[in-house]
Amino acid sequence: MAEQKRPIGKILVHDERGYAYLPKIVRNEIGLEGKGAISFYVDANCVLLVRESATKDEILKGLDILKGDLNLRWKEEKEQQP
Repeated sequence: MAEQKRPIGKILVHDERGYAYLPKIVRNEIGLEGKGAISFYVDANCVLLVRESATKDEILKGLDILKGDLNLRWKEEKEQQP
């Protein structure tokens, strides 16, 4: 059975055309106000949204921080299981 992973939030797709609402926390983190573009990278397991002005070093540092955050969340979830 796959391990449960609790996300911070979800991007909801509202209709068959693929229109979606992007949560405010995501827009704030990537610095998007109103209309604009969001860069993204895809692999088989995840999608990475990136602030347009982010440098390669900033992206890699952010990934290190995110990796630590996810490991901590999953450790806490595992400890809470009976």
